[in-house]
Amino acid sequence: MLASRAVAYLNADCAVSGPGFRASATPQLDDLIKQVAKEVRDPDNTTQSIYESWIRSNNSGVIGRLGSGASDYASFVQHVGVPAVDMLFGGGYPVYHSMYDDFTWMEKFGDPMFQRHVAIASVLGLVALRLADDEFLPFNYSSYASELKVSQHESKQLMSEHIAVIVFVYLCKQKSAEDLEKEMLGHSIDASPLIKSIQDLSTAAQEINIEKEEGVKGALRVRELNDRLMMAERALTDRDGLSGRTWYKHLVYGPSKYDDYGSKSFPGVDDAVDTAKRVKTKASWEHVQHEIWRVSRAIRHASLVLKGELR
Repeated sequence: MLASRAVAYLNADCAVSGPGFRASATPQLDDLIKQVAKEVRDPDNTTQSIYESWIRSNNSGVIGRLGSGASDYASFVQHVGVPAVDMLFGGGYPVYHSMYDDFTWMEKFGDPMFQRHVAIASVLGLVALRLADDEFLPFNYSSYASELKVSQHESKQLMSEHIAVIVFVYLCKQKSAEDLEKEMLGHSIDASPLIKSIQDLSTAAQEINIEKEEGVKGALRVRELNDRLMMAERALTDRDGLSGRTWYKHLVYGPSKYDDYGSKSFPGVDDAVDTAKRVKTKASWEHVQHEIWRVSRAIRHASLVLKGELR
């Protein structure tokens, strides 16, 4: 039922622990979060919206990613591929999961006037209303592509293996270009399938955004377009899951192998590179290439779903 009908999951397992708005989400929900945050007053400074306070804070309006395997959203995102959002006020707080984590602490320290609770409920409520009432689901997959793709200049130089490898590490956000070159050159790692798949996703996202802007007539056509928006995230999962961690099906975002609370881009590739660096065999580096192909295929499938060419 979740795989075929769930539109999105709104996480609120730790909605308030102090001041400061924070948000994490699958990228197609980024624009919706920002739009809604502009409509609710900041409970700690009612002269401005949550969004205005947020972009002036240390977080600077940055939206995190849902790669952790230790949160309530993990089953939805990591196992099924349901778009999700996690919003809260506060951050890490000292009584978390302790015997002091109770109503008394919240009343005295966390949110004495419970104004932050009202604000986060308002934000979550508006997100839910938009998801339920908008004619077209307020998903923008261009955010996925813009987070993953490289500059146009770099894309045009992918015939060079050296550039392709540098682009690959840049995308994974793991190493500097110099580290990348030392680590992967000489192992015939080809990142061009990943780059091409991200370009395809960008194109597909732009095309479906144009469809939404121009509008489609008829309930069946509206439903069909919304189905494409809903199911594209599912396409980023693989039934075989991550190597050695098969419960985790999402190939773009997932937890680190060494930190279940941590989030990684391309976790399968990250795991494979880590193994290859340790064992230093030809087969281990071939597995890195295999994981690049897997995630490239998943992103390509998401593009085809958005275009209506894969169901």
